[in-house]
Amino acid sequence: MSDNPRLKAGADLEREKLGREELLALLRDVTEQRDKLLSQFEGMALQVDESSREIAADLLEAQRNAKKAEASEHHAEQEATHASELSRQLDEERRKRAEIAAELARFRDAAEHAPVEDPWGVLCGAVSQILSDWIAWARAKIPPDSALLPWFDRAVELTKTAVCLALKWGKAFFEWAKPRVIDLWKWLKSEVARRTSKE
Repeated sequence: MSDNPRLKAGADLEREKLGREELLALLRDVTEQRDKLLSQFEGMALQVDESSREIAADLLEAQRNAKKAEASEHHAEQEATHASELSRQLDEERRKRAEIAAELARFRDAAEHAPVEDPWGVLCGAVSQILSDWIAWARAKIPPDSALLPWFDRAVELTKTAVCLALKWGKAFFEWAKPRVIDLWKWLKSEVARRTSKE
């Protein structure tokens, strides 16, 4: 019976059927496993995507914080520079104030010890000192690289020269006119006295 080809073909068919069913079952198992793996992979991909978003958000936040820190540091540097500039200006003003106080003390001392015989000389010296201080103050207001500075210096020199010449000529005129005015005054007095005595 085992030599019967029909039985053999039926057994082969049976085996084939069993092989097909096993293959189909195996294919279903593989498909289920594949679907499970795909769903696990998709879950992992979603987790990775969420993690990537969180990391990107954290990186953006870190960059923002770094920029804020850099801006704060830059602002702090500017404030420190401004504070040091204000401190320098305050020191400069204090130095100028001390110089002015010393100059006033020197002027008071000079005024107290000036000889009383020459009040005009003391007055002239005081006026000269005040004018020199004003000129120095005005000159300090002109920027050092200004084209106006040489003209200012020339105008000051010209004015000094003109005032010195005027004082020199005025003094010479006073010395020349003084005896003549005295003589004229004496003559007028005697003339008035003579005319009033005749009447």
